[in-house]
Amino acid sequence: MGWRDLFHTDDEPADETTVSIPDALRLLAEGGVVIDVRTLTEYERGHIPGARLVAITDLQTSPSDAVWGHDPLAMLDPETQNKAVIVISSTPAHARAVAHLLRDHDLNAHSLAGGLLGWVRDGQVLLPGPPR
Repeated sequence: MGWRDLFHTDDEPADETTVSIPDALRLLAEGGVVIDVRTLTEYERGHIPGARLVAITDLQTSPSDAVWGHDPLAMLDPETQNKAVIVISSTPAHARAVAHLLRDHDLNAHSLAGGLLGWVRDGQVLLPGPPR
């Protein structure tokens, strides 16, 4: 898997879960979070700063805990469920599917328009390395 695979795009149209990069940045400034559901290897090649690596199996078992469980203060805040969750995956179609899964569990989930390629094309950075 090379750089092209990191920036895989698809031709499927965006849907109501998709947010633009400026909107995603605004949602993050308002307390939202980016979750990355790719593999550890893909994440280490480059990820959005602050993105949390989350296993799909954890999202299927307990979505809120998978997204927010590492942060006990977030779990105490009644507004946490309303905060945006931006999903990054190997493809935009997969990110949209995960966003729909999270929405089915009452999370305010979105996929990023253009995925990681759109992020980079917009001049945003990717950081290499393991989760922190």
